[in-house]
Amino acid sequence: MYFEIITPEKFRSDIRRFRIALIILTTLYLGFIGIVIIGGFIFIVKNKITDGGLITLWFAGIFLGGVILSVFQLIFSYRLKSYERKNMPVTQKKNKDNFKMAIFTGIIGLWLWLPNEKEVKKIIEKTAHNNG
Repeated sequence: MYFEIITPEKFRSDIRRFRIALIILTTLYLGFIGIVIIGGFIFIVKNKITDGGLITLWFAGIFLGGVILSVFQLIFSYRLKSYERKNMPVTQKKNKDNFKMAIFTGIIGLWLWLPNEKEVKKIIEKTAHNNG
């Protein structure tokens, strides 16, 4: 098991940056759900739109928005996997399992992966113990 030694301050800073990026990604997901999906549905129902072209356009917006958000999620998941493999004391199997969890559970899996402050302290202690 190889991982790069980083300072506790850098590790906390990196986790904080991941948390901020995840907040932004979550906001994009919620905005997409609220504006495009729910807002579009309410607009269609409220205005009694039966035009197939507009409804098809709405479905296309949902599909393309979902694809774009999925690509961002995959990039974010890969970055977390790379960071975990490089800087955290986890086995390769655990790293792969975490990546699969993040891919299949989506944004919720990413939030579950992200260590909280107590877990950050444990990781720093374990890293310091293994390298000290």
